Amino acid sequence: MSSFLKFNISKFIIITISFSVLYSCSSIKTETKRGDINDVIYLPRQQAEREIAEQGGGSFIRDLFGNNSNNNRGDSLQLPVNPHLWQASLDIISSTMPLASVDSNSGIIISDWYNIKGNQNERVKISVLINTQELRADGVKVSIFKQKLTSNSWSNIKVDPVIIQKLERKIIRKAGALANSSN
Repeated sequence: MSSFLKFNISKFIIITISFSVLYSCSSIKTETKRGDINDVIYLPRQQAEREIAEQGGGSFIRDLFGNNSNNNRGDSLQLPVNPHLWQASLDIISSTMPLASVDSNSGIIISDWYNIKGNQNERVKISVLINTQELRADGVKVSIFKQKLTSNSWSNIKVDPVIIQKLERKIIRKAGALANSSN
């Protein structure tokens, strides 16, 4: 027998065994059931929010700003990030450019692309990450992306780190002022 014929017979045997294994698996009966909402495991904060919502009480905005007159729960919901850093970042970024994404749970604010002072050939995008619940200088990280239009395509340009540092300091100063005014 030639080696070519041996090779084809071995391929045929392997394919036949594979199909028979797959075919035998198709007869296994599996049951798919819909999970009940109570079967889902929640993190402690999520569970507390869910229980408050089920009781018909609690508003995120009222809890955030403390204007809940019937707050008899003893614990109010808090942002997972520092509220002063969050508010300062929102105020500063949204005052100059449109926002593309805002997520208080992850502490991320992302602006939309914005043309600089009427220059249609350059645009910037700013991303702010707030990563702490304390009002700290290292609690905010700013990233600035800058692009220039060349030959009908946008190319990235390096941003001076001093500009990033100035924006971070501006956010921290405003957050400090907000914290002082709320006390």
